[in-house]
Amino acid sequence: MKLKIGKFKLIFLRWICLFIIFFVLFAVFMFRARPIIISYAKSNAKALMISAFDDAVKSAMETLQYSYSDIAVITRLSDNTVSSIEIDYSKLNILRSQISQSISEKSNNKSDNILSIPLGTLLGSEYTTGYGPKFRFKMRYSQFPVLDFESKFYSAGINSVIHQIIIKANLSGGIIMLGADKSFSVELTTIAAQTVISGAVPENFTNVLETPQSDAADDIFNFSQ
Repeated sequence: MKLKIGKFKLIFLRWICLFIIFFVLFAVFMFRARPIIISYAKSNAKALMISAFDDAVKSAMETLQYSYSDIAVITRLSDNTVSSIEIDYSKLNILRSQISQSISEKSNNKSDNILSIPLGTLLGSEYTTGYGPKFRFKMRYSQFPVLDFESKFYSAGINSVIHQIIIKANLSGGIIMLGADKSFSVELTTIAAQTVISGAVPENFTNVLETPQSDAADDIFNFSQ
């Protein structure tokens, strides 16, 4: 009877040792693989943020159907020289609001994601990257969009310039996984409206069209050729 109990203890101790060895090896593996996992998670989150921004801009432009003439009004002198460009900032604020709201909604719908990374990639070797069974990790990310607008002129030939109104987005985000809380930001730009202006354009001018409710004194566009 004592022999059986001693044999059972020996088997039990062996299993405990195997479990400890396995746990230590797994901990070392996860420690080495953690930077790769975080890098993959950030890349995945950035891709989702870029996709959300592109979809939000497309949706807002299709909904509002703004053209260049809806946002900007060109005033000319009698000799066809451009004297001013008036920007309707109230419409740009509506566009900003639509895009921000759409990005936030998409972010809330995709806040939880499953990240699948092949074992070979986690090993950190260029020879095994992309191979082996995939490990699944749960990732949660958030983003906060900050939108602004910029006006640019580009030469388009003699007495012709291209005027663009550009949407500039700074998307601040963060991911939470494996006990890590990493923050990052993505800067994106896209064209809201553009036109070709024919005729002489002054070197510098500033003009903003505001509504009585608008407070855009700090957001005046400064145009320069």
